[in-house]
Amino acid sequence: MTELIFFTSKTCGVCKVLKPKLLDAVQANFPKVGIRLVDVEEEEEFTGQSMVFTLPVVIIKVDGREMYRFARSFSVYEVLEKLKRLSAVSS
Repeated sequence: MTELIFFTSKTCGVCKVLKPKLLDAVQANFPKVGIRLVDVEEEEEFTGQSMVFTLPVVIIKVDGREMYRFARSFSVYEVLEKLKRLSAVSS
């Protein structure tokens, strides 16, 4: 199973702009991808275990294994390209 984990916080301005665009694009193009939103202030332990030290961060996992990580400066297009690559491999 492919999972996209989006680390965010209430005070992250970039997250507020990027999150709706990214989530809409992923849901439209990859409906089978599971999406998990992580508020770093509410899930401190998981955030630390995931080694997230900046925001926003997107991690793509396949069967529980991290495949790609995007941090701070990235585009919706970059994330979609990696998901497309993963879906081509698994097909």
